[in-house]
Amino acid sequence: MFPRFKNLELQDRTVITTATECYPPYSDFNFSSLWAWNTNEKMMISQLNGNLVVLFYDYVSEQPFLSFIGKNHIAQTAWTLLTYSKQQFQSDTLRLIPEELAIQIPASQFIVTADIDSNDYILSVPYLANLHTLTRSEEPGREIRQFMSGFSNYCVNELSGDGISPDIYLELFARWADNKKQNHLELNEYKAFERYLQNADSSDRLLSLYYDNTLIGFTFYEILSSDYAICHFLKADVGYKGVYSALMWEFGKALDKAEISYLNIEQDLGLPGLRRSKQKFKPVSFLNKYIISAK
Repeated sequence: MFPRFKNLELQDRTVITTATECYPPYSDFNFSSLWAWNTNEKMMISQLNGNLVVLFYDYVSEQPFLSFIGKNHIAQTAWTLLTYSKQQFQSDTLRLIPEELAIQIPASQFIVTADIDSNDYILSVPYLANLHTLTRSEEPGREIRQFMSGFSNYCVNELSGDGISPDIYLELFARWADNKKQNHLELNEYKAFERYLQNADSSDRLLSLYYDNTLIGFTFYEILSSDYAICHFLKADVGYKGVYSALMWEFGKALDKAEISYLNIEQDLGLPGLRRSKQKFKPVSFLNKYIISAK
């Protein structure tokens, strides 16, 4: 109970899921995401007014900040957390506040600012499943044709996330980073991926793309409901031209077969390249998040 916090542990999965199940699938409050991105093992949780409070660390800068999700005494909870945040972290903002909460914050007491860099992209699964029908004037359609012309005898493998051998996926991640002239060992995302692989369970799923017995793309994802799936990690070797659009096409077909309607591909963090790569798949909506500060 606030102001006491506890470290995030694997046995907290049920608590987190129960606290968030009545909301749209915001990626930041998904347990698998919380666990993976707790790379410094300092992420903590608490309860205030029956709401779930999370001490996050920024995905890029690793600076601490507070957020919360719940239905009870929203303005009072926000005020209490802002006071605590200023005292403990010298930060006068709450971040990643879901839209369902933000609209209840009174403008007379708080400043509510849209945080577009943190909004989750929601894609249409039927659209993804039919990317191959797009014309050459549309980038995914053009890239799929390019991929098929060079690597038409690729194969697709679908598995549950538990019990896999992680080495080939870590190696592809390293290849992906090398293509970007980055050292994968210095990337916080690589550390998050390692943590995710260590604790993937049977509810997590994996789709892999192979060419000539070589792994060239993969996505780890989770089916959350009859409507939604969420993509946790997706990487490919861009040496195979058009591979990303081909991977998203196969991903869409797998979800469509499972009768899923929407895919959450998480936020772009304000990174121009990541934003462009997500936008080209024509999001149908966003899960909007806000920054809250006191007037």
